[in-house]
Amino acid sequence: MSNRILVVDDDVTSLDIVDVILEGEGFDVVRATNGQSAVDDVEKAKPDLILIDLMMPHMSGQEAIRQIRSKGIQVPIVAFTALDDPSVHKDAREAGCDIVVTKPCKSKDLVRGIQELLTKA
Repeated sequence: MSNRILVVDDDVTSLDIVDVILEGEGFDVVRATNGQSAVDDVEKAKPDLILIDLMMPHMSGQEAIRQIRSKGIQVPIVAFTALDDPSVHKDAREAGCDIVVTKPCKSKDLVRGIQELLTKA
């Protein structure tokens, strides 16, 4: 059985790219286009890992992570951001993510990070 990953990003093109990469590696991908949808749907989706963009309108990735963690959901969370800013990375980790990946990144590095987190979980 493949691991299910909830991918959250307001940019549909980014969602499509990540979807192709992860499904190509055998993952089952569930998509959300904003932080509120991720918070609302996370219990129903039952992901093994969450990959979430930090910069989204209406609800930031950090806020979505906080709300997901407040529900008691302890799956690994990978924050995905275009901002290579140590304070943004620190805020994301404090919100409850396990690792922060700066985009663009190599697909093999993203997949390796996801596989490492799933192995530890």
